[in-house]
Amino acid sequence: MIVSAVPPRYLSEIWRPVRQHLEGAVRTADKKYHVDDIYREVDSGYYGLWIVIDPEDDAIIAAFTTRIIQYPNRKAIALDWVGGIRMKEWIDLVLDEITEYAKDMGCRHLEGYGRKAWGRWLAKRGWNQAYIAYEAEI
Repeated sequence: MIVSAVPPRYLSEIWRPVRQHLEGAVRTADKKYHVDDIYREVDSGYYGLWIVIDPEDDAIIAAFTTRIIQYPNRKAIALDWVGGIRMKEWIDLVLDEITEYAKDMGCRHLEGYGRKAWGRWLAKRGWNQAYIAYEAEI
């Protein structure tokens, strides 16, 4: 598997397969976001876009976004939107790559947001649950 950041100038060229992978993640946001919002925010530079490629057929099998968060006393990398297939084959590689990228960017920790099921994958890599969010429609 190959993990690669996507230069913004190539966003429109690869958006179709990326969109398919990110749509599932965006659906979990319960109408707060649409996948087109993610496109605009990657295009504006708010999010960095990454892809996972299967080198056997050059297919994009996963996509995810990152952003840098500047806290008062430290910087972090957030993984906001993650989607794809065959996660067992790439999750460790992605986490290793993002950890190195975060270090290069002067970040002190990683953050991720998602469904409870992410906990079993991330716990194996030393991640801890920091909080649970609740919401109510009004």
